[in-house]
Amino acid sequence: MKAINIKHNWPLAVILFISLISFSACLVGPKYKQPATPKLETANYDSFAAKTDTAALVAWTEVYKDAELTKLIRSVLNSNLDLLTALARFDESRAQYGIDRSVVFPSLGYSLNARSNNYGENALLPNPGQNNNMYKTTANFSWEIDLFGKLRHQKRASMASMLASGNNAQALKVSLIAETASLYFNLRDLDNRLEIAKTTVSIRKKSLEVITQRFEKGYVSELDQLQAQQQLSQVEALVPNIERQIISVQNALRLLTGLPPGNIARGKDNYNQQLPAQIPVGLTADLIRRRNDIVVAEQNLIAQTEMIGVATAMRYPSIQLASFIGLLSPNLNNLIDPGSLAMGVSGGIFGPIFEFGKNKNRVIVQKQRTEQLTLQYQKVVLNALVEIDNSLAAIKTYETEYMANKAGLAASTKAFELTQARYSNGYSNYLELLNQENNLLNAQINESVTKKQQNIAVVNLFKALGGGWDAQ
Repeated sequence: MKAINIKHNWPLAVILFISLISFSACLVGPKYKQPATPKLETANYDSFAAKTDTAALVAWTEVYKDAELTKLIRSVLNSNLDLLTALARFDESRAQYGIDRSVVFPSLGYSLNARSNNYGENALLPNPGQNNNMYKTTANFSWEIDLFGKLRHQKRASMASMLASGNNAQALKVSLIAETASLYFNLRDLDNRLEIAKTTVSIRKKSLEVITQRFEKGYVSELDQLQAQQQLSQVEALVPNIERQIISVQNALRLLTGLPPGNIARGKDNYNQQLPAQIPVGLTADLIRRRNDIVVAEQNLIAQTEMIGVATAMRYPSIQLASFIGLLSPNLNNLIDPGSLAMGVSGGIFGPIFEFGKNKNRVIVQKQRTEQLTLQYQKVVLNALVEIDNSLAAIKTYETEYMANKAGLAASTKAFELTQARYSNGYSNYLELLNQENNLLNAQINESVTKKQQNIAVVNLFKALGGGWDAQ
């Protein structure tokens, strides 16, 4: 390291200051350029549920018309522990940015010093046997001139990190809204399936009573009675299974709200949820602007790109200015006299000469880290496009699947009623009735599950689009 010092020379200091300011616009290191990303091209745009425009998505409060679901989502946004942690991290990053932003400005401070020494008469010092006191109060000024942009790069990296932290919290909000809605629709499906199971238990109990009476009268064989009991036991076992799942989903929702286990208030069932009929998808550029995880990935990339500039600037000289003005006196009573005034200025240039490739390799390290984040950014964008395409396909296909299951349920209901009448009149055997009972139960459950999946598909598309969520 080498240094050139200038002390108590105001003209030279002023010249140095003006020269450094004129060069302070120099900024080494690369300028950020957004990486190329693939375009969103999908045949699923032909779906009735999507239209390719750039219109903003509606707020989540407009997506869900269920008062209890809306209340539940607000509770999650206000109390979720992971979200509160993410918001605390954002506050931390904002404070850190405030620190990093201040380093490009001069530093002004003060000092108050007092020294009192009493040496003996034989001390090998000037004025032995006397007090050697000194009192000093000064205002100190120091400034590292950001000639090659090291501090500016650091400030920009800190700002990008702060923006990434804020968007990460926003992305978590979007994810929590979607997770809450999905769990709620799952809970309403389980409620419906529990009702189906209990109704089926009631029907099969009555059927068992009739068959038992007919068996006792010798109209049917014992096999019919045993098969009826078997069918009843199977559906009775289904009831506690569904109840167990309901408790699990309720607790998952309570956990999202930061509450201990308990019940969840219900609103509309899945059949009466008024979800949007059309959803604007928009273009890839809009997607990149509104999906928070993409913004997070890009801000992290921007921050890392700035770190290349920091590493590059460390290969060049560092220039520092310092000055002070104050009062200096060996006598406290004379400290405020005009003769006690003291001032000084100094400047220095510091830089590396030869460090065995350390600074060069430092730049290479930052460039490789930037390359890694570039690839990760492209992966996040690609993953977003895949999620959108999958969600569009899900909405399109679940609509078709639900209509088929709905028609199947209607057919199964009619077939069961006809078979039950035929069996009661002796035109069908009990095996045919059992088959129709099982077909009806399966059709009811399939129709309920598909309706749930249809609702969740809309949730997943809004989450994949990442925009229009008013998570306040």
